[in-house]
Amino acid sequence: MTTTPSRAPTSAAEPGAPAGTGRVLLGITTVLGPFLLALGVGIIPYSTGGSEEEIVRDIADDRTLTQVSLWCWLFGSIALVVGTLVVGLLAMRYSPKLGLWGLVLLGTGLLAISSAPELDAVALGGLEEGVSQEALAKAGEGTYGLLVVAVPTFYFVVAHVLGAILLGVALLRGRVIAPWAAWLLILSMPVNVVGYAGGIMPLTVLSFAMMGVAFALAGLVVVRHGIGWTRTT
Repeated sequence: MTTTPSRAPTSAAEPGAPAGTGRVLLGITTVLGPFLLALGVGIIPYSTGGSEEEIVRDIADDRTLTQVSLWCWLFGSIALVVGTLVVGLLAMRYSPKLGLWGLVLLGTGLLAISSAPELDAVALGGLEEGVSQEALAKAGEGTYGLLVVAVPTFYFVVAHVLGAILLGVALLRGRVIAPWAAWLLILSMPVNVVGYAGGIMPLTVLSFAMMGVAFALAGLVVVRHGIGWTRTT
């Protein structure tokens, strides 16, 4: 038994047919990922463009908000992985090569960045144990200077930008979602890099919201028609 893409929805996924629970859950999860990350970025008490000393100081000043942000990142990242898989499979239905490479790049980029230590969590844990802010800042500088951390971080930056662009182009070429929404996805992660690297937090929030809108429309397609892959013998 093999699994093959179908350009037309199957009879079980016709526009007038009621959406199954599984498709509804996939659609909701696809939407949640980017918007949870937008929320997580929007409430962090520091600027990503600051030094380690400044970041640790701001975390120490508002530990509760930092913890809430970390929870948003945790659940948002899990949902984004699911959403990336859903959108990638949907894109592959219309543009197999672009959809596949977009899925691979964005998915592996998320996997790569998950291997890098999170300064927020390290700082919170150290502060709870009485470690000085100066020591935590130096630990952060040393950690992010390691090649084993720098390489996956660099790969993430490149992969998540290219992955989002390829997925957006695939959705645009296949007319899966509105062209303006596909362009939001194409531009979202380049905007994300500019916002994060420059410490322009509203821009970083906007980038995830842009992805969220595109993912929302793609999720709506999944709810109505399914991903479009059918089983054949």
